[in-house]
Amino acid sequence: MLLASALSALYLTVTAQITVTSATFPAAGDSLVYAIDELPLGVNPATAPGGNQVWDFGVLQKDTTFSVVYRPSSAGSQVAQFPGSDLAILAQGETYFNVTNNNFEVMGFAGQDPTGLGLNITAKFTPLVKERYAPMNFFDIKQGTSDLNLTFPTNQPPLDSIFSGLPVNIDSMRVRITTERLGVVDGWGTAVIPGGTYPVLREKRTEYTTTGIDVYVALFPGFGQWVDLGTLIGGGGGGGIGGFIGTDTTVTYRFISNTEKEEIAIATMNNDLTTVETIRFKNLSTSPTLEPVIDFAGSIQAFPNPAVEWVRFD
Repeated sequence: MLLASALSALYLTVTAQITVTSATFPAAGDSLVYAIDELPLGVNPATAPGGNQVWDFGVLQKDTTFSVVYRPSSAGSQVAQFPGSDLAILAQGETYFNVTNNNFEVMGFAGQDPTGLGLNITAKFTPLVKERYAPMNFFDIKQGTSDLNLTFPTNQPPLDSIFSGLPVNIDSMRVRITTERLGVVDGWGTAVIPGGTYPVLREKRTEYTTTGIDVYVALFPGFGQWVDLGTLIGGGGGGGIGGFIGTDTTVTYRFISNTEKEEIAIATMNNDLTTVETIRFKNLSTSPTLEPVIDFAGSIQAFPNPAVEWVRFD
């Protein structure tokens, strides 16, 4: 009798876990609304793995609010660059997505960089980045690697001022970005945000982003070779270009429901998981207070601007 009761309790606990389906994938016409607490206090998304937990984010503040609008990919002017795409985000460039019954994937970005540097880029992920998948269940483990290469001619600002006056002819600069992602659905329970309570799965996502930079040295007309700057100047410290060559680690806890298209909350942690840096969460207000900010849109930041000797690209 005692064993039967224990097995019955276990069964009830297991069936209380949700399954996230493809019904939560964004679709054409959706406008997803979010808020960001840029200095979250009094919350702990990094609890031990396990089920039947309560993550109380009810004290979060809305420092920034924004919306993300998804449109049919045919509405984009660069759709021909991304054959097979289904959706697009159109603002300061165009980001394209592939949607199937099981995956919501980022294909890449095309357009003028939003910093005003005048750099037109087409960036394609190889393979595509799986941003969401379905069905999602407790104990799921997903791992993947994706590459992104950006090549810029050096005869345009601000690159022309950086590479002018060198004893060799630098024709182009190439930025190589490799992202390794490990996602583990390690918890389930209830997430509380300002104005709402949701059953959720928690995914711990760890990303290792490795950045490399090559320059194309034109030895004579019609012939040259790519040279890895990392092998020449090193990376991972100091100033200039060497300061961002290397690998960065990002850890997020993502709380996902089976009814909402927005993630209920995404907590970005410091590397040892002792501090919550920011939390983005579903905004239950009726309208955002700022102009739309677009997730996954290509973004290049260059500083200092104007450049004197070095310029850093993020």
